[in-house]
Order: sequence, then structure tokens, then C-alpha cells
Amino acid sequence: MHHMTEAEQAQCDRDGYLVRESVFSPDEVAAMVTAGEDLVAGLVAGRDGRRFTVGSYTFEADALEAVMLKWEGDTDALHGIEPFAHLSPELERWGLDPRFTEPMQHVIGHASPILFTEKLNLKRAHHGGPNPLHQDRPYWDDADDPDHTATAIVYLDDTTVDNGCLEVVPGSHTAGRHPTRQDSDPFGNLEMDPEVNAHMERVQVTVPAGSVVFFGAYLAHATGPNTTDRDRRALLYSYQPEGCAHSIEGLRKLFGTKA
Repeated sequence: MHHMTEAEQAQCDRDGYLVRESVFSPDEVAAMVTAGEDLVAGLVAGRDGRRFTVGSYTFEADALEAVMLKWEGDTDALHGIEPFAHLSPELERWGLDPRFTEPMQHVIGHASPILFTEKLNLKRAHHGGPNPLHQDRPYWDDADDPDHTATAIVYLDDTTVDNGCLEVVPGSHTAGRHPTRQDSDPFGNLEMDPEVNAHMERVQVTVPAGSVVFFGAYLAHATGPNTTDRDRRALLYSYQPEGCAHSIEGLRKLFGTKA
């Protein structure tokens, strides 16, 4: 059984997140890496799409595959893919592993978590840029039940301060929505205001590959850049209560495509 213990539940409720180290074995992590890199190779091969910049990110929409690609500016370094479960049955199976879903029952407050969205985050060596301080909740206004949507991150590489580990603000989830930027476009204005929230003390989460971090929609978090000569990769699975629609339905409406 992989459910959170009472002590873990109390810690998660207090801090807004929970870390479990070395949940997945090196062989399992290697399988995830292979599936992720195969997906990346297939999506970026010969790609010359139209990119657009909003907020701190550069995106490219792929209507045919119903996926959003996130680039490191105008470079050829891919920063992320969302969603991906419909493109990789193997990565979808990992997202349904009870080592994710059973602890997630407590985080979302529902006995039957299902996937809401998935991200493959890539901080390539010397290219991986930062992710500014934010809460996930403002990005999920169109979700069926955004307040009960939460994320589990499994790290595919050891994380360090130098390669852009997760930075969290313990207890920040208890204050609801924090002030956001007002000086950007509508997407950029979903980021937390760096000046108003400058007082927040961050905790750097450095863990070995195969470790998982669970957190809810209101936890303030960020990541730094990867300044090392090795990649820092992670799979992010976000869950919601059973019966809610997957985020891909919204993408398909946006793209005008069908399942």
C-alpha cells in the first residue's frame, strides 16, 4: 500500500507538499527516460513550426498531435511537452501507478484520482531556463474542479541547486491566491508578482532520481536554471477527481480537432 501515513498527511497539510525519496528504481527511471526521449525525438524531428511568446515562455501549438511544445526561447532546446499521455501509452501507464495515485487520494481529497494533464519538463544541460514563482491554480480556471487538482513530480535525474531543483514556499497554500503580475500579457499575469512576494522564503528540494514530490494547486513554487553539463528531466502528472474532463478536451476545442 502506498497511501500517505497519518504523519505524512499532517506534514502535507501543514507545508503544502510531501517528498518521498527513491520511490522508483533506477531501472524504472531508465524506462521512463527512454519513453520520454523517444516522445521528444518524434515530436521535434524536422519541426519548423510557428512559435509565440507569452509571459516568460515560448510555445508552439501542434494541432495535429493536440499538444503544446515549450521551447527555450528561439533555441532548438525543448523545455517541455503538455499533455503527453495520449501520445505515449507507456508514460500514461506510469501515471496510473499506485505509487502516484494512492498518495494523491489525500492531496485531492478524492478516492479515485484520474489524470488532468501531464508535462514532460526538460532542463537541458546549460540551456534549461528558470520557471518563475507561481501557483498552478490560476492556470487551471477552465478545469472542472481546479481546487481539487494536484501534481506529482517524479525526477528522472538527481536534482541539485545548480541544475534547477524545485523551490517551494512551505505553507503558502494556506493563503489562497497570491498577488500576480500586472505588467505582462494575460498569460504572464498568472505568474506571482516577484516584488509583492519577494519576502517569501523558499526551500530547495534536492532529491535523487526516482523521487516524487506531491503538492496541491495553491503551493507557491519555482525552479532555477540548469547551469550544469547534464540534463535535469522530470515527469509531472496532475490529478483530479474521477468524472472530470482531461485538459486535452480544452486543447482540442482550441485547435478545432477531434479525438
